[in-house]
Amino acid sequence: MPPTSSFPIFASPSPSRVAFVQGLIIAAILITALYVAREVLVPLALATLLSFVLTPPLLFLRRLGIPKVLGVATLVSVAFCIIFSLGWLISSEAAQLAVDVPRYQSTLAEKISKIARSAAETPAIKTVAEALEEFQQELAHPKPDTSVGTTPGPPEQVEAKNKPVPVEIHEPEPQPFELLQRLAGTLLPPVATAGIVLLFVIFILLQREDLRDRLIRLFGTSDLQRTTATLNDAAERLSRYFITQLLVNSAFGIFIALGLWLIGVPSPTVWGILAMLMRFVPYVGSFIAAAPPLLLAAIVEPGWTTFLLTAALYLISELAMGQLVEPVVYGHGTGLSPIAIVIATVFWTWLWGPLGLLLATPLTVVLVVLGRHTEGLQFFDLLLGDKPALTPEQRFYQRLLSGDSAEAADQLETCAKEGQPFVDCFDEIVLSALQSAQHDAERGALDEENLERVSTTIKEVIENLRDVESQRWFQKVTQKKIDEAGRGLASLTLVEEEDALVPLTPADLAPGWEAEGTIVCIGGRTPLDDAAAVLLSALAEKLCLKPRTLGNEAISPGHFVSLDVTDAKLLCLCYFSIASSPAHVRYLIRRLRTIIHPDCAILVGYWSKNGNGALKALKETAEADAYATSMREALKIIMSAARAHTVAESMTDSSPLSRAGKSAKPSRRKPPLRVVAEESN
Repeated sequence: MPPTSSFPIFASPSPSRVAFVQGLIIAAILITALYVAREVLVPLALATLLSFVLTPPLLFLRRLGIPKVLGVATLVSVAFCIIFSLGWLISSEAAQLAVDVPRYQSTLAEKISKIARSAAETPAIKTVAEALEEFQQELAHPKPDTSVGTTPGPPEQVEAKNKPVPVEIHEPEPQPFELLQRLAGTLLPPVATAGIVLLFVIFILLQREDLRDRLIRLFGTSDLQRTTATLNDAAERLSRYFITQLLVNSAFGIFIALGLWLIGVPSPTVWGILAMLMRFVPYVGSFIAAAPPLLLAAIVEPGWTTFLLTAALYLISELAMGQLVEPVVYGHGTGLSPIAIVIATVFWTWLWGPLGLLLATPLTVVLVVLGRHTEGLQFFDLLLGDKPALTPEQRFYQRLLSGDSAEAADQLETCAKEGQPFVDCFDEIVLSALQSAQHDAERGALDEENLERVSTTIKEVIENLRDVESQRWFQKVTQKKIDEAGRGLASLTLVEEEDALVPLTPADLAPGWEAEGTIVCIGGRTPLDDAAAVLLSALAEKLCLKPRTLGNEAISPGHFVSLDVTDAKLLCLCYFSIASSPAHVRYLIRRLRTIIHPDCAILVGYWSKNGNGALKALKETAEADAYATSMREALKIIMSAARAHTVAESMTDSSPLSRAGKSAKPSRRKPPLRVVAEESN
């Protein structure tokens, strides 16, 4: 009998699968605990958020010399007085509103009848209304039941017989104990919750330093300075955010209350407080808060002026707050992704009800801040934060794997708009992505078909970017919005740099370099090498040179005899990996020397992150004239050769070409600063 491990069904699970299952179990336990213990955790969450708001004033009182106990008592008393005052104000206004609403029943009935009459003029709605009216008449006057074989009497007798007998139900007068029980059942839960919140707030503020020390001990004391700085920074950020959000939402509620009072909507204070509270609910909170006052505005006036003014007040206020005030106050926002906010809102509302709806965004912000500052909780920042989940190199590589050349080109243009020239974007993003592809190919995760797709996508990306101005390929760009003659123009200013590459002019070129194919870029062994050759050729073309590109099959043994590079003045060999076969490069260079012009130079571009050792060994054995590890470095070598008075001079030890690759900077001319203006869309 074979051993048990030989059967797949009995094979031990992989560590990643075990970790995933353990994570699901832990998550289920935590969610269950949050739901079961919500009676305690909801007040604790409220108290924690309130303590974040009260901590800065408490520190200010401490700096004034006020004792901690007195400062905590003062702040907590003021805070809860404000909260209870708002609650009393809401209850009194709501009671008055309940008394006044019946006066508007006639207005509401008249508006409903007008809407019904207007809708009945539509043929489809009219047919439905007639059918409903007939159904109502049948319900009021049902046909006699003849199924039992009895003969009905006269219509008056049948009607009297079927006439319903009115029944009135009177509840007995409640006893004093029942009244007390009902009152206690209504008041005790919120009072108990308020008491627990008050107790937690006092405890958190009084034991603030002790709680911080315990958290430091929990997270580890091996790096005390880092842990302390992390907790202090997180507490400061959260306090500033919650205070800012409270002030912004309070200003929004005051503005809504004032606007409703001017419009004439009853109980504006209630709706202002409701608007302030519901603004803690992202995206839809303000619109939910607008529903009751809109309904009330529709019934307090026979016309629609009050209703339209109320709708305009909420719409304009929310747009102004969301598009003007909050971007200035919050900067880049809450640090949460939009989908995370929606999911968190649904989750906390399902878990804790209406209070969870109000606490969803603050609680999620707490988790994200902890994730950014605590190593063990970084998954919260990854799942809920607004930072990109992938690096630019990873995103570009993913676009290459999917063959999406448009998105890949757009990412490079976005990088260039942020100030980087395209040559640096190629070095930092494109070459890094191709290096990842080379690594995947070496470990067998990327087959030949996918390698071809990556290479083809790179060529399509270059084609998509050919129309971009040559200066933007090599110089930094600053972009500003200006208003000129009533038109919006996007001004692109090219910034002159010390290390910038400048397109050549015919006067800059040495004799013979203006011809087609003086520079030949050749891929080494794989489709990725071919893609690098295409990149280098496109960059050289933007420098006003006329390169030619050949694939790796051109230097294969079967095609080498037909290789035509006799007119070339510089050959650029592109490789992503030579560590496993440095002899291939060495013997290829020797063979090329037999067919090229004696004055033709050979440049080896080795685009590997950790290839310094292999490149050093190659320099000692190969016979190339120059080596480069980045596109910018390779372009400097190419420009040095093209600007030399003679090719022979460029090959001397003192020439820029021989010094290139040894961190020497070639001389160049600096053109005047250029400004390109493009009309914005």
